[in-house]
Amino acid sequence: MKREELAFLLDLKALMEHAILHQQSGTKLDMRFAINHAHHAVELTLRKKAELLGATPYYFPKILKMLKDKDVKIPYERQVVELNKARELTQHYGTTPNENDARRLIFVSKDFLTDFWRDALGVDYDDMSLIDLIENDEIREKLKEAEKEENYEKAVTKSILATYMVSWWIKNGFYEAEPTYGVPIMDVTDHEVQEAFDVILEVALSSPFFYKLWKLRKSCGIVFLHIPREQPILQKSKQVKFTREDASYALELAIEYALWAEQIYG
Repeated sequence: MKREELAFLLDLKALMEHAILHQQSGTKLDMRFAINHAHHAVELTLRKKAELLGATPYYFPKILKMLKDKDVKIPYERQVVELNKARELTQHYGTTPNENDARRLIFVSKDFLTDFWRDALGVDYDDMSLIDLIENDEIREKLKEAEKEENYEKAVTKSILATYMVSWWIKNGFYEAEPTYGVPIMDVTDHEVQEAFDVILEVALSSPFFYKLWKLRKSCGIVFLHIPREQPILQKSKQVKFTREDASYALELAIEYALWAEQIYG
């Protein structure tokens, strides 16, 4: 699947997960948002399949009819039609489904996406991750390891290593670049001067993320030393008891940093 299509489906997954969060909040306003977000994810999924088949219907019932005419299976069809009616009532008439109906429609929507993506698009909903958008193979694989790691300390360590790998990748590109304005890139032999220069370079090249990265590494007491053509060396300055939230934050920051770096320097 093309990168653009992956990004599109990831947006829809984010919408669906956001709908679930709204549904869990329980207020009337949240229920409206939940129904609208879930419907948006379902409708755009159906429309994407229609486009892949060479059609461009714009209204929900016509999209369903076109797909069925093409022998495309619509899982949970009755509930999907019910979701469309609930969205119309919510958006155009201001009515809000009760909490039980909203919960049922939201979770059926996720079940629909799971089954339809698998059967009609060849995509596993649960396996879809922003990590899939990262083009650098080594960084992507390291982040996948961190995502699957059940030990919180190991997960945080792998995510932090991934942030270093991104930083090294950016700096390698800088060192390999042509000198600007006739000024050669700095050639440093003194270790302390080189270390200071690397920090300055990271601040300059990763400025939107540098403070968050520094704070993460410092609070976790985790530093990696980069030795060319050898495995990075892990140094720990303190013992920390990590939580699920620590692992999630480290992973999210590492993913965001990697995607940003590839967009800016790729």
